[in-house]
Amino acid sequence: MSRAPEYNRDEVIHKAMQVFWARGYGRTSVTDLVAATGLKPGSLYAAFGNKQGLFVAVLRHYGKRFKSRVQRLTDTERSALGVIRTLLITIADEALHTGHQRGCLAVNSLLELASHEPDIARHLEAHNEEMLQVITQLVERAQADGDIRPERNARALSAFLLNNIWGMQVMCKSRPNRAAMAAIIDGILVSLTAA
Repeated sequence: MSRAPEYNRDEVIHKAMQVFWARGYGRTSVTDLVAATGLKPGSLYAAFGNKQGLFVAVLRHYGKRFKSRVQRLTDTERSALGVIRTLLITIADEALHTGHQRGCLAVNSLLELASHEPDIARHLEAHNEEMLQVITQLVERAQADGDIRPERNARALSAFLLNNIWGMQVMCKSRPNRAAMAAIIDGILVSLTAA
């Protein structure tokens, strides 16, 4: 009978995520991951196969965090458009108040890896499709609420919104000011709700 692992898998993945997010995939070594997680190399390989396997687990964890954030907002906001607005404001606030200028882990990784790591690129594309589905559900709810015109293409609007979320997170790396971020958020919301 095999022994159960003596570590918390989610905690290990979360710690690894911080390293990949700060350093990028290519600059993160197994030594970095061992130092961050407290696991020995053999335990990391046994649990995740290799660095790429751990990164894929990190990407799934990152996606779950985004879905959980949207769900928490959905539980507290009365309208889907309110969820979208609060999500955009939260992204801006994280950059402005916490010094969080790392951008989006998925976008950073796609820019870094898409051209020469096709296996990881496929996982990133799947991640982005999942995020698009989450956003599409919000847009469809906002259409049902009457806040976004129902004849507009929900998936196209969702792609527009998701690309703007990515753009905001990339822009956050350059330490924008509050007025610039507020203007961007206003522009996104006006475009979504336009006739």
